[in-house]
Amino acid sequence: MFLNREAYDPDPENLPYDLCQAIRERIEKDDWVFPGQNTLRTHLKHYLTVLDMGQNGYQALSDDTVREHVQSADYYEFIRLFERVAYCNVKKSDGRPKSSKRDLREYAEKGLDTLKEQILFFNPSIILAGNVCEDILDNLFDWGDNLYCDPNHRLNIWQIKIGERLFPYVDMFHPSLVKGMSEYYIELLHALQVVEKEHPSFWQDRIEKTKNCFITQ
Repeated sequence: MFLNREAYDPDPENLPYDLCQAIRERIEKDDWVFPGQNTLRTHLKHYLTVLDMGQNGYQALSDDTVREHVQSADYYEFIRLFERVAYCNVKKSDGRPKSSKRDLREYAEKGLDTLKEQILFFNPSIILAGNVCEDILDNLFDWGDNLYCDPNHRLNIWQIKIGERLFPYVDMFHPSLVKGMSEYYIELLHALQVVEKEHPSFWQDRIEKTKNCFITQ
């Protein structure tokens, strides 16, 4: 599950639009998803490739092996993986490319119950979020134990708690902020490996428990 700030409409007037419908229509028409947003699309492809490679565990994966797979994955491979993802957003009210955290928090507060229901419905094995936690979601959710804390605060893995259920939550840089960080996906790999080393079979258990929990039509 990707939890992100809503992508803005490439229309010059930056009008608000239905993000889910836009994604669905572009996939159905065999058109480019996120047109004009190459950085977002590229990094999402990187992250999805890393996650897909860990279906049988991350510890055995080397950096070079992951690099090779990431670099060889094309757009259609991205779409194949992307169709298995729930893409949700903390809505921006003005639809502009940039947003204030106060504005985002206001919308997160209004939609918090809906967001919780979305997470419970999709039952994701992992949630990846791009800079929508600090001063936005951090005081709105209950949290379980920390799984991984990066000393440089570039990428952390916490656990969202809804009722008695825990969902691993990766708090990382927003894709638009990682220009020049061509191997940021390797940092994601290393974080996943640390969690797996400290909690053997953690990710395999998550995948098994959520397997086929939601099938897109």
